[in-house]
Formats: sequence, structure tokens, C-alpha cells
Amino acid sequence: MSAEAFLSSIVEVAVGLAGFAGIIAAVRQGRITRWPREPRLLLEMLLVASSLAIVFALLPSVLAEAAVPGPSIWRIGSALLLTCQVALGVLRARQFRTAGLSAQPPFWLLAWISSLLALQAINILLCVSWPYLLGVFGILGNGFFFFLRLLFSDWDNADAAA
Repeated sequence: MSAEAFLSSIVEVAVGLAGFAGIIAAVRQGRITRWPREPRLLLEMLLVASSLAIVFALLPSVLAEAAVPGPSIWRIGSALLLTCQVALGVLRARQFRTAGLSAQPPFWLLAWISSLLALQAINILLCVSWPYLLGVFGILGNGFFFFLRLLFSDWDNADAAA
């Protein structure tokens, strides 16, 4: 499978994932503004992950059309992906802290994200496609994790217990 086909598939899956977020919002009773803070934040994280997967999947094509040399496409993409992910991690930690929610992700998720970030940093020197492709896939994987949390958590009973 070529990098272009892989990234095209990422776009399709990300659009589908965002669509499933809409289904969750439609099935859940009440307006989104009345949801508890944690599921609202998870929905936002899911939609941002889907959007970023689409943007970063399309970025190499935009850079190629701008006549950026092949290796530089992957260097620029990895640098932007790394910067975006770190900034988003800081933002999410602040949002969770401000909302009084636990911002500690499971160890396996932290290890997954850390390894993807390390790969992007290394790829700034390597300038090859596979670390970038894995990084874009990682964004989609994170979005799927947020989707599963939204889908399988019992927010109504959590609200009643609080």
C-alpha cells in the first residue's frame, strides 16, 4: 500500500469516526451543553482527533503540490505533528485540571503516545514516510479510544452517584 492510499484511508476512517460521534450525541438524552463535563470533553477530543487525522493525512499532498522535495515533506509533517501533539497535550491537561477531572491516562496510552512522539522527533532527522504515517494513524487510534470511552461509560449513573 502506498503512502497516498494509506493517508486516503485515514481520511475516510476519520470522517466515519466523527460521524459516530454525532450518533452518540444524538442518542444521548438532552443537549450537549447539559452533559457532564467529562463526556463533553471526550466528545471534543474525539472530534479534534478526527479533524487532525484528516488535516495531517492531507498535508503531504499539499506539500507535494507546493513542490516540496519528498524527504522534506516527511520532515515538515513530523515536525508539525510533534508540535501539534505536544501543544494539544498541554491544553488537554489544563482543561482536565480546570474541570477537576483526572487527567492521568492509562499507562499503555501514555506509552503509545510517547512512542509516537519520539518517532516524530526522530523522523525530523530520518525524513522517511513510515514514522509520519504511524503518527497520523496514532491520532486516529487516540480518537477511537475517546469514542470507546464515550460509548461504554455510564455517564448517567455517574451523575446520579455524584
